[in-house]
Amino acid sequence: MDAADLAALAREREARQRPAAAAAAASAPLPQSWAKKPSPARPTPASNLHSAHRTIRLARALGLAAIFLAILMIVLGFGWRVVAVFFAFGVICARGGAPVLHGALPPTLIESGAKVPTATEVQAAAAAGLFCIDGVKSLGESFAAEYALALESLAFVCTYGKKNCLTNDMYSGELSLGKICGLVWGKLREGVIRC
Repeated sequence: MDAADLAALAREREARQRPAAAAAAASAPLPQSWAKKPSPARPTPASNLHSAHRTIRLARALGLAAIFLAILMIVLGFGWRVVAVFFAFGVICARGGAPVLHGALPPTLIESGAKVPTATEVQAAAAAGLFCIDGVKSLGESFAAEYALALESLAFVCTYGKKNCLTNDMYSGELSLGKICGLVWGKLREGVIRC
């Protein structure tokens, strides 16, 4: 069989399939119960996190760090009680610890004119991201959003609230853990803590 024979066979097959496809399209519509229902639009995990109050974002980053520490403790063989305490601290801090954290933060880490986050702001942030039921259902997206939020919060803390000499270098380009650690380590090697 050569290419011309194969092409002829393909045309014949298409001609046979056209009437069947047209008949299927002309048949009675499917019952409504069979129709695929559109899935409800889920809010993105970071829908209201990146615009949340700064202290809420810092509390969520602290909560994520506590969760990482709890996982590390499991790997290192710590007792389940210690792991449970760190895990619970992480979840509680991320979901509702912002008002307490706001009172404990130094003035350089409080954005100018920012007041204590309200209960409404805290509840809105608690309903998004990794630390809620819907966030756990979409674990990958939620973790990515929380990790990006934690990186931004770490950069904010390392630049003393975007007020020191690292600020321009830190926020030029994409943030990464390596970039943050490299910039901070470079200043510490020079013997500079405040700049």
